[in-house]
Formats: sequence, structure tokens, C-alpha cells
Amino acid sequence: MNQWLNRSHPQTLQAGVILGYISAFFGLFSSGFFLPLFIGLGAGAFVTANNKRWGYILLAICASLVALFYILVFINSLGSSIVSMLFSLNRLVFPLALAVAVLHNHSREYQRIWFD
Repeated sequence: MNQWLNRSHPQTLQAGVILGYISAFFGLFSSGFFLPLFIGLGAGAFVTANNKRWGYILLAICASLVALFYILVFINSLGSSIVSMLFSLNRLVFPLALAVAVLHNHSREYQRIWFD
């Protein structure tokens, strides 16, 4: 079964898959050093949509690492100008939402019960 989005997943997992695709797409254009993480986000989102546990684990690990990186960037910008802080906060929103959606209790329980 090759599908890009599985409508039978809970909303949190569907949001995680969609945000995984979006983050992977924009991440491919923005950062060279973290390229494997963004490729992992896209691959993990696709495999998660096809009900494979290893895809969910890949998506969760990559989403957590990207979110952690942007949290550290935001913390480092706290001593600088307000514009720099707001820019860092803006870059933090989507990776953090992705990590929260993937690691949400509904997503974890669903993959634990239904994934191969």
C-alpha cells in the first residue's frame, strides 16, 4: 500500500505526517548540514502513512532532533535584539508543532496498537 496520507489515523498523527512532509520540503532548501534529518522527516512521514512502526520511530526521532535544534537556536538568541528573538521564535513554531503532534499520546497509542 503506497499512500501519502492515511485518513484512518488519528488527527494528531495525520497532522504529524503533513507537517513532516512540509518540514522536509522546506528543510531540503534551507540547510545543508541537517539534510539527513530532513530526508528522514520526509521518509518517516511517508512510511508512517503506510502503517509501519519503523517509519513512526524515524519520524519521531528526526522531529525531536530538529525541534531540539531550533529550541537551542531560540535560547541562544535570547540575549540579542528583539527582531532576532522573534525570527528564532518563528522558526521554532513548526518543528515544535511537528514533534508535539508525532509524540502526542493519541499518536503513540495508535501506532503501538495498529502498526506493523
